[in-house]
Amino acid sequence: MKQLPFQSIAETPDGFSGTNVIVRFTEALGFRYRWATDGLTENEFEFRPSPDSMNMHELLEHIFSMAKYINYNLGGEKPDDRQGATLPELRSKTLALYEEIVQRMKTTSDSEFEAYQKSRMEAGAKASFWLILNGPLADSLTHVGQITSWRRIAGNPQPKGVNLFLGTANL
Repeated sequence: MKQLPFQSIAETPDGFSGTNVIVRFTEALGFRYRWATDGLTENEFEFRPSPDSMNMHELLEHIFSMAKYINYNLGGEKPDDRQGATLPELRSKTLALYEEIVQRMKTTSDSEFEAYQKSRMEAGAKASFWLILNGPLADSLTHVGQITSWRRIAGNPQPKGVNLFLGTANL
């Protein structure tokens, strides 16, 4: 079985650029998602902290749908409408999308990305990069925090040894 990406976060880039910021934000999101979902069981998968909230499965599907949307709006393929049925499928598919974004943006210059965004907007796209940043990217990070909190409430906290500040995992 192929190891999931985002075991840790890569070294910081040499310089500041728009695409480097996108890469780093996505790496941080992937790292946090990977460790927030590591070791979840079926018990947590169906956990719902209150009757009017999503359960963990629904939350993970929501994060996956946002990952597809983000990837597509940052130059990826148009997503299909199928959701992942199992926890391992949702984890691996979501992380694969984050990894795809990172790899594509590492090879995209700021001017190429700006031209791509401009062409999308001229073609009638409804979501510019700025809306992607404060919308689904920020929302995904919020939901990853919910996963971490909910699994703690359910009695299965995130693995110890994960340093979110440094982007390392010493397990």
